[in-house]
Amino acid sequence: MIFPSLSDAERAVLEDLLLHGPNRNLPTPIRGRLALYKLIDETPNGWKITPLGQQALQVAPAASSPSQAPRKESRSSDHERHYGKKSRDTSWFG
Repeated sequence: MIFPSLSDAERAVLEDLLLHGPNRNLPTPIRGRLALYKLIDETPNGWKITPLGQQALQVAPAASSPSQAPRKESRSSDHERHYGKKSRDTSWFG
């Protein structure tokens, strides 16, 4: 099965549920995404990790944060970009 990538916060929540059992106090955005992918399930005791969630902890790729994203090589300075009006050669004006 293909699993969605897990952020560090989502991975931490799943690991906490695995170690400590059901929890009622999960952050809403994380809870919503994990429930959407059926990695957690709501029970009368609180949110618990599902077998699918346990499997995702083992095989799901880590989500790279924007600061870790691979960057393109920067352009050399001799090829500047010019935004706005184009410069015109007006040397022929007298």
